[in-house]
Amino acid sequence: MRSTLALFAVCALVTVARADVDPTERVATPTGKAIVAVMPFTSPAPYSVMGRNAQETFVTALVKTGKVRVVQATEVARMLKRRGLHWTGTVDPNVLKAAGKWLKAAYMMTGKVRYTGDAYTVSAHVVNVGTLETTMAEDVDFSDVSKMRIAMRALAKKIAGQVSGTGGGGGKSELFLNVNPRAFYDTADACIRAMGYVTSGLRFSGTVESVDDSTKTITVKGYAGNLKEGVPLDVYSTSGIGEATKVVTAYVVKKIAGGVEARYRGEPEEGGIELTAKITNRGHKWTVAVGKIEDEVEDNDKLVKRFRSALLEKMSEGDKFQQIEGGSTDVLAKLSSRKTRFMTFKALFNRGIDLVLEGKFYGSSGSRRAHFKIYSTLTGKVWGEPKFETSL
Repeated sequence: MRSTLALFAVCALVTVARADVDPTERVATPTGKAIVAVMPFTSPAPYSVMGRNAQETFVTALVKTGKVRVVQATEVARMLKRRGLHWTGTVDPNVLKAAGKWLKAAYMMTGKVRYTGDAYTVSAHVVNVGTLETTMAEDVDFSDVSKMRIAMRALAKKIAGQVSGTGGGGGKSELFLNVNPRAFYDTADACIRAMGYVTSGLRFSGTVESVDDSTKTITVKGYAGNLKEGVPLDVYSTSGIGEATKVVTAYVVKKIAGGVEARYRGEPEEGGIELTAKITNRGHKWTVAVGKIEDEVEDNDKLVKRFRSALLEKMSEGDKFQQIEGGSTDVLAKLSSRKTRFMTFKALFNRGIDLVLEGKFYGSSGSRRAHFKIYSTLTGKVWGEPKFETSL
């Protein structure tokens, strides 16, 4: 039942294909763009819904590349019916002849969706109608039905680039190789700057008014402003000789009249927390766990991995953020259950991590836009949403 519901969810999300070659226009255009006819996709009986919708999804993605002209799906169906042809997924010379004569198509594309046990695979073959030669064959795998549209977009870019002779339709590995390595570091810098804008809005300075060692709670006098629950505050002793010394880090638990209430973990440095001690987070180095990051353009795991690596390197060079990798952080990237997620956030907080960074890249390849979110590990709530442009 769950599989069936997921398949129908895909149906609801599919955009009606708006191909740009209709019954009144079956001749080559002044643009010189090749005309492509997309046959109905075949699929095993349990996944027939995916097969039917794959054709429309692919046609839409192919048209959006702007590199080829695509025959409307209804015209393809009308051609098959008029010629008394039954489409089985196997290329028949009679179908090719009809495609060339009735649709004026230079290329015909056939496709199949199948389930391979742990993933879905969509296969596509492009046939030159004039020479009857298969000019391209390509497979794209996707993990679940929600990824079908991403797989179709990747496949459409490859085929459009091949048919038009313009290239630029590379798959994951080709796309990754074409990205300037400098772009990963520039994107990491942009991410860090955007994170800095969020944390700068959480700055606070004040003084300790009271201390309760039994509950590890302090009340702090100062203007709370936009301060949020879970924000770290560093406590400094000013009674010694020389510069103020950090004693402990406390975390805001709530706002109160004239300030905030905060709790600290562990034991303060020798001497404890003094009344009127200085409180500030202006020099705090925020500890970060990077959770799930997605690339919605090509679902490119390699690109995301390379970005994470650049982000880690850039954070290690700066003085505002410190990225923490491994252990609970790796588990975090795979979470979906709200309850499990809450427990993992708690574990991250107990490891001394202040915030979690998650997000996605979207838009056109080469000019992706980024939309990230910063979560408090103490509360699980969003502190801010950094957004920035990239050249990935």
